Amino acid sequence: MTGVAPRPGADAAASAIWLWDVLFVVAAVITAALVSAADEPVALRVPAAALVLGLGGAWLTAGRRLAVAETPDRPAVLGYATLLAVGTTGAVLLVPESTWALFVTVPQMYWLLRLGRAVAVTIVVIPGLSLVSALRSGDTAGEAIRDLGPQALFLTAFGVLVGVWIHRVTDQSDDRARLIEELTASRSEVTALSHDAGVAAERERLAGEIHDTLAQGFTSIVTLLQAAQAEFGADDPAARRHIELALAVARENLDEARHLVASSAPGVLATRSLTDAIGRQVERFADETGVSAEHSAYGSPRRLPLEYAVVVLRAAQELLSNTARHARAGTVTVRLDFTDPATTTLTVTDDGAGFDRSAVPDGSYGLAMMGARVDRMGGSMTIDSAPGDGTRVTVRVPA
Repeated sequence: MTGVAPRPGADAAASAIWLWDVLFVVAAVITAALVSAADEPVALRVPAAALVLGLGGAWLTAGRRLAVAETPDRPAVLGYATLLAVGTTGAVLLVPESTWALFVTVPQMYWLLRLGRAVAVTIVVIPGLSLVSALRSGDTAGEAIRDLGPQALFLTAFGVLVGVWIHRVTDQSDDRARLIEELTASRSEVTALSHDAGVAAERERLAGEIHDTLAQGFTSIVTLLQAAQAEFGADDPAARRHIELALAVARENLDEARHLVASSAPGVLATRSLTDAIGRQVERFADETGVSAEHSAYGSPRRLPLEYAVVVLRAAQELLSNTARHARAGTVTVRLDFTDPATTTLTVTDDGAGFDRSAVPDGSYGLAMMGARVDRMGGSMTIDSAPGDGTRVTVRVPA
C-alpha cells in the first residue's frame, strides 16, 4: 500500500500493534482448525478455512498499514473493510463454525473505521452472521433467535467494548503524538528566540564597547590633531604636545581594540584597579581639554566583580566625554565612594552649562546605553542638571 499518510500517532500505535498481529493470526488459525474439523463436506471446509486464514493474512499484508492511515474514510480503507465483511460472510455461509472469525474481523473494523460507523457495523454484522449460521445449520428464524440471541447479544456488547477501547488507545496515541510535535515546535521556537536574543544582546554589547572606547578615542584624536593643526607655526611646542597626546590616545585605542576582539576586560582594568583606571581617565581628560579636573576615592577601595567594574568605568568615560563635548565647564570632580558596604557610587560633577533633561533627544545613545547597563547590573543612575547650573550624575551599582 503506497501513498498512505501516517496519522499523528502512527509511531505510538505501531509500537504495540504486534499484539494485534498475534491475536489475529492465532484467532484465524484456531478458527480455520475448527472449520476444518466441522461436519461439512471437504468442498465447503477447504474454501471456508482459506477465507478465514485470508482474513488474518490480509491484516498482516495490508490492514495494519491502513489502520494507521491519516483518514479512516479513505477509499482504500473502506474497500478493505468491505472485503473483510464479504470474506467473513462467505466463510460463514460455507461453514457455520466460521463465525469465530469475528474475533479477527470486528477488531479490525475499529482500527479502520470511525467509532460510530464501526459500532453500527458490529451491531449489524454479529447478529446477522449468527442468524445466517443458524439458518445454515437448518434452524428456523425463531429457533435461531431463541438459541443464539443471548450469545449474539453478548458478542455484540463485547465487540463494542473492545472497539471503544481500541479507539481510546489510538486517540491517546494521536494526542501524545500531537503533544510531542507541539513541544518539539515550541522548543525549536524557543531555541530560535534565544539565539536571536543572544545575537541582539551581543550586538548591543559590542555597540556599547565601541562607543565607549573606539568612538570616544577617535573623537579625542581628531580633537587633538585639529588643535595641533591650528597651532603649527604659531605655537610649535603646544602643537607637539597635542600630537603626543593624540599618539597616546591612539595607542590606548589600539589596546582597547585588541581586548575588544578578544572579548576580555577593558585593557586598563587588566593592569590597574578601578580607582586607578578612573583616575587615569580623569588625568587624560584634563590633558586633552585643559579643564581643571580632580578625582578622589572615599572609604576602603574594594575589588568589584569585573562586570560591575566595567559598568562604573564606562560610566566615568561616557560622562567625561559628554562634559568635554557639551558642558563648557571650568572644573570637573569625579568621586568614587566605597563607604556603603552594599553599594559602590560614582559621582561626576561639573560647573558647566548644564542642560534641560526634557530637551535631550530620544536618540542620545550614550546616556541611554549607560542607563541600560546600570539597570542590567541592578543599579541606578540619577541626573541633576539645569541650564546654567552645571550637572551632577550619580551612578550606583551593587558592591
